[in-house]
Amino acid sequence: MNKEEIVELYYPIVKRIVKKLVVKMPEGFEEEDFIQVGMLGLLKAFDNWDTSKSFSEFKSYANTKIRGAILDKIRSVDKVSRYARDKLKRVANSYRDFMDRGIFNPTDKEVAENADLTIEEFNRLMLEHSNNTMLSIDETIRDDMLVIESIENKDAKTPIEIMEDEEKQELLKEALLSLSKVELTVLSLYYYEDFNMKEIASVIGKTESRVSQIKTQSLIKLREYVKRRVGL
Repeated sequence: MNKEEIVELYYPIVKRIVKKLVVKMPEGFEEEDFIQVGMLGLLKAFDNWDTSKSFSEFKSYANTKIRGAILDKIRSVDKVSRYARDKLKRVANSYRDFMDRGIFNPTDKEVAENADLTIEEFNRLMLEHSNNTMLSIDETIRDDMLVIESIENKDAKTPIEIMEDEEKQELLKEALLSLSKVELTVLSLYYYEDFNMKEIASVIGKTESRVSQIKTQSLIKLREYVKRRVGL
């Protein structure tokens, strides 16, 4: 396929990726701004692609470049204040504290109180920072080289790499099973079924803002679970 055909094919794909990654549009930006950023990531992937490889491999490579470009843009315009980052860290430590005590699904109120926050502060924090890249699934899992959405091409890997991937996948499965039913449902619909927030809200009977909060706190829990298991 030539560049024009790739652009035409990928525009709706990039648009869908933007809808998933940019949960809350930063002030002064529109959806099309991020679509164009994603398209630039696509073009960079196309220009750097080894044409001797298969198109299925290109799709995986292009998706990585598109997502990376969009996440970099979010990071550049959606800065988190030191005060907000401190509160996010306190929430993460609160979840870790409960996990250390064998409690994997504390209530929001319990987590908030343990982080020295009011429930209103906790809910607002989970909603306002749904775009924060430190809470994205890629960043949550990338620390331990676990990529939840990628479809691995095992033919291109050595036996040792395949074994390592399988171990990482098992750890990820274990972490996911520590989530509550509603948290697991939200992440499954979002990452595996490709639903957006509005669609998920309709399925589980909650508001879009509540779904966004659930997604954010679920990713914090996953991050802390994985860090705890690997001794970080």
